[in-house]
This record gives sequence, structure tokens and C-alpha cells, in this order.
Amino acid sequence: MTNAELADRLRDLRDFLIIAGYEESHATRYTQIARQIEKMPEPIAELLGEGRLREIPGVGALVAQYIREILEEGVSSKQREWEKEAPITVLELVRIPGVGANTAKRLFAEFGIDSAAALRAALDSGILEDAPGIGPKTLATMRAFVGS
Repeated sequence: MTNAELADRLRDLRDFLIIAGYEESHATRYTQIARQIEKMPEPIAELLGEGRLREIPGVGALVAQYIREILEEGVSSKQREWEKEAPITVLELVRIPGVGANTAKRLFAEFGIDSAAALRAALDSGILEDAPGIGPKTLATMRAFVGS
């Protein structure tokens, strides 16, 4: 896995945790660490192999463990733990232009929308038409993205 790929995974972890209800101010650390990893000249695999993950600014023992798990298993125990609160498919929502983690969290918490397919069904049913904070432009973007 490249540094850029790991950074993307850490950003996904941040978004997933926010949607699942994890404290946003704590989840944000994964974005900061992702930026640090992207700037590093050394491949992340090299740091892992040399036991130097904790040299990355912001990475302590626990985050180093999550990074190691992502690199070795493709998923962290942090994600697995929070999958009790939300399915990983909620990340499909943040792939929609203009839909960030907080909007996806709201769609999940208030409407039970946990995937692009669920969003398509919600759009087809019209339940989002009068939802505060979700205007016509956002609805049009969502429809275009999910094919509704």
C-alpha cells in the first residue's frame, strides 16, 4: 500500500467514525495524520518494517496499531469496533459531491440511509424533499449520483 492509499484509508476512517457517532474532534486526528503520511518521503511499508510508525507526527501506540492493521489486514480494529454503530456502506454517501461526513451522519441518523441504494430509495420516496438543510441543488446532485 502506498502512502497516498493509506492516507485515503485514514480519511475514510475519519468519515466513517463521524457518521457512526464517534466524537468528531477525535476523528479529525486521522485527517491530520493522513496529511503527514502523504508528505513523507519514505514509503509507509518501510516505516512499518522498521517499527517506526510512532515517528509519524500525531501517531501514538494505538494509532500505530490501527495503521499496522490497515496495512496488514486492510481494516483496523477501530473500524470493526464502530461497525456495531453503522455499516461501512455509509461511506458510499460521502462519495457524493457536496455530501460530507456530517451530512452523511444526518442522513444515517435521521433517515436510516446507510448506502447509495438506500439513498436512491429515499429519493424515490420523496422523504428528503422537505428535509431542513437539504436543498434542491443537493437533492439534484444526489439524484444524479445515485441514478434516481
